[in-house]
Amino acid sequence: MPERRVLRQPLRSFVDELALCVAANGGRGPALSWPEDPMTLPALLELPRPARPAGVNSTVPGGPGAEELAAELGRRLQLRVRPSFRFLSPDSPVVENVPNGAESTVTVLEGACRCVLSRVGEDPAPGPSHPLGMRLRSGGTLFVPQVHTYRLSEIHVPTTLLRLDLESPG
Repeated sequence: MPERRVLRQPLRSFVDELALCVAANGGRGPALSWPEDPMTLPALLELPRPARPAGVNSTVPGGPGAEELAAELGRRLQLRVRPSFRFLSPDSPVVENVPNGAESTVTVLEGACRCVLSRVGEDPAPGPSHPLGMRLRSGGTLFVPQVHTYRLSEIHVPTTLLRLDLESPG
């Protein structure tokens, strides 16, 4: 059995906050959180990830550092957690659906975008007065519960997201 590595404090704090957010909001609704530890975002930015692909929006698997973070969150929540990085190009709207009805978290590592949440089957791009519309910025984490989808738009600079999909272990 491989040896379990201990996460550095800012990443442990991030996992603690995500576990609390998922436990408090799972089955209830979406949530937005920011890290309490000021070193969390710099620690997340140090996670190894591939170079930004040229041109188009793309998703790539998490890699070793993100896998360790996901494994620790999975142990806490007793779920399988799959990490991935999403690279968004400027001026290119994206509609995301949560896979297989699973919950997920989306953390903005670099850049910013507008996000509008809706329930699956509702219009994913309601007007600007929609109560679940918000601006996501570096360091912010969005919890997306089951049966929700989100639309990311107003991407003016290259934006990098860390997505953690929370799945049943079976």
